[in-house]
Amino acid sequence: MPPKKKSSSEKGAGGGDTSMFGLTVNQLKSLMELRGKDLLEKLNSSEYNGIKGILEKLKVDENKGLDSNNQQDLEQRRAAYGRNEIPPKPMKSFLRLCWDALHDMLLVILLVCAVFSIGLSFYKPPQQAGEHEEDERK
Repeated sequence: MPPKKKSSSEKGAGGGDTSMFGLTVNQLKSLMELRGKDLLEKLNSSEYNGIKGILEKLKVDENKGLDSNNQQDLEQRRAAYGRNEIPPKPMKSFLRLCWDALHDMLLVILLVCAVFSIGLSFYKPPQQAGEHEEDERK
């Protein structure tokens, strides 16, 4: 008999097989998205059987947690579920930061005032005939 292919629901974030555990990555993600009453209802459903049911499915001791001395078990979990880390967000470019800053109303007002001030610095009021002669003597 040929080996049974694993379904996509059995594949974990780490690319490993989650079939040795009772929960898939997608099931854990759906639990993490819920809050309040919805989460309690989902946890207490027959699918999960409460916190103790989840611990049994993940093969974790209620009091001790994971056995950190068992490297093989830790590697299997890492392969099945991926690393327990949040990937860093990509940094914004300088131009993106400038563009985001232009959406601040106070900065827009200050920029308009600066342009207006620069425009006034180049403005020279028209001189009358009597003022022109006084400027030439100085």
